[in-house]
Amino acid sequence: MELETLKLLLNKNERKTLYLEIINKLEKLDKLEYISYKKFETSEGIIPIIFITKTLDKDEIKPVKMFIGAQHNEYNGLFGILEFLKMVQEQKINIEEILKKDQILIFLPLMNPYGFLNPSKDNKSGYYLKNGTNLNRFWRRTFAPEYQNFNDDHIEYPIPEHAKIVKRVLNNYWEKEDIPIYVLDFHETSLLERIPNELNRELKKKSITYKFDHWLKENIILNVMELYDIKYYKKPLFFKCNPSANHNHINLSIKQIDYVFEKLLEYLRANREKLPFYFCYCEKSKEYCESVAYEVYNTLKDNLWETCCPAVDHFHDHGCFVKLGDATPRKNLFSMELESQKQFFNLFEEIEKSKTDPNYYENKLKCINLGIELAKEAIFALIKKF
Repeated sequence: MELETLKLLLNKNERKTLYLEIINKLEKLDKLEYISYKKFETSEGIIPIIFITKTLDKDEIKPVKMFIGAQHNEYNGLFGILEFLKMVQEQKINIEEILKKDQILIFLPLMNPYGFLNPSKDNKSGYYLKNGTNLNRFWRRTFAPEYQNFNDDHIEYPIPEHAKIVKRVLNNYWEKEDIPIYVLDFHETSLLERIPNELNRELKKKSITYKFDHWLKENIILNVMELYDIKYYKKPLFFKCNPSANHNHINLSIKQIDYVFEKLLEYLRANREKLPFYFCYCEKSKEYCESVAYEVYNTLKDNLWETCCPAVDHFHDHGCFVKLGDATPRKNLFSMELESQKQFFNLFEEIEKSKTDPNYYENKLKCINLGIELAKEAIFALIKKF
């Protein structure tokens, strides 16, 4: 990302300028060999789609690989896709070499134009659709209406235009179950910054009754213990004090907790300048997601948080793209998600920081560009595999 792009992102009144620049760049790709551009007009703005394939015969298509970006206030997928397409346009990527003859790539870089254009405190700086809903709760209802356990899938709301567009695009291949469909959905989360700070603060209390109230806290501790070869003998390591508890405790002594805490601080210091991330999978896509995650991690490990486990099981049961893989009876549907650090959880705080911190732009660009590189490498990995 260039400095001017970041400045446009931080200026709410200039977001439309940036949005139109993005649409214009995508439109120009339509002139390139193997690439076609299509736009869908919705009541919330234009949703652009890029298709890359060597064949125009739909019956010849075997793997379909779809990349979803910017569902809610996130930038790694949007700008990672744009960077990948720019490299294709400038012939820094030889699409002839990496694109298999029977493969189609489908890019949806900007799925929530309303959120992008109208960031406000009420919609978490651009998180929601116009009616206040989260687009990433509608995918099971869209593709698997026969599914029973919808939980918080926004069943009181109609399915949005955005989701219907994606279904229409995939309908060309959906009914042919021998065609594998891979979906990589890009997200960002503030938890990757918040959770380590909470662990740091809470474990200082040196209590064996510390409540692990989030799966990511447990995952970080497990990762630290594995990286530093810390043995534990009481199993399971994490346990509930009673079946109805909404948290876990850890099966370690105070002395052991002290040592884990010491190594946690060492780990956080060692990874301070690196990008936290993880890939998510459902049961059906586990093998494929882990394969992509390890390849991406091994390529970029000098810039990413050190981890023994770059891919994890998706932990929430709701209507996101990842869980769609297990919800639908379609056999060859493999959905996965990439989470990296949230860049603009509170856009308005970021704007104030940019005015007072002389190093803001340098530091923010470094972090954003790591996220873009991570997304781009994930695109490469999924294209080359399977």
